[in-house]
Amino acid sequence: MKKVTSTALFLAVILCLVFPATVAAAEEEVTPLPILMYHSVSTTQRGVYFVTPQQLEADLTELTRRGYSFVTIQAVKAYLKNEGDLPPKPVLITFDDGHFNNLYYGLEILKKHGAKAVVNVIGCFTEYSSTHEKDQPEYSHLTWEEIAYLARTGIFEVGSHTYKMHAYKPRFGIKRMRGESLEDYRRALNDDLDRIDQALLQKSGVYPVCFAYPFGAYDDESERIVKSRYDAIFTCYEVVNRLKRGDSAKLSKLYRINRDGTLTTQSFLNKHKIR
Repeated sequence: MKKVTSTALFLAVILCLVFPATVAAAEEEVTPLPILMYHSVSTTQRGVYFVTPQQLEADLTELTRRGYSFVTIQAVKAYLKNEGDLPPKPVLITFDDGHFNNLYYGLEILKKHGAKAVVNVIGCFTEYSSTHEKDQPEYSHLTWEEIAYLARTGIFEVGSHTYKMHAYKPRFGIKRMRGESLEDYRRALNDDLDRIDQALLQKSGVYPVCFAYPFGAYDDESERIVKSRYDAIFTCYEVVNRLKRGDSAKLSKLYRINRDGTLTTQSFLNKHKIR
């Protein structure tokens, strides 16, 4: 056993000496990508899922100072499909739930800093704000027209966060309920995803470029269904992604770090080693 181990180690050393450029190139192909997950931008509410406009601006300023470049999900897709490049230090900004304040406060801040972002909308919340109370930055969600407007700015891309499955009950997010038949589950999830896709296309003129799991919750069957429908999928694992050019399988499990509004910009970025 020792002889086999020694031989393997010897061969590994020889390969590194003979092909140092190849080894270095393989290392250079790994591109760290932090994906930051924001929710509501608020001047009155505080908590883990709220940031103030000042915090958002401070984040973008500090990310730029640290050498990061803001990229789109389309650029990430191209890189992982070996169809495009990424800058040396990319960062992707996302907003979940489709709050109106993402437009009211966020749009101009992103524009000022040359940043891009993905907004993952919940269909039933958008429908309610489209037909009831709208344009209230502290509690409204984006309307279908506002989603179309954000997409036209070129600053926001639009993703799906389900039509009506962003809830704890009767199921937890999109996960299968206890006792639910597989046939009924597949029908329910596909119907919901059809509904949000069609609503976005018909009412906002856009098709979702990605999908975000509600609460980051999924199981084997929900993952299979979502992967069959979307080519970029966001989870809630709070680590920095390590991308390799052409590794398209990574698109189905993109990690995101929640922007905890109880932390300062410096504390948040340093905590997650976004240096």
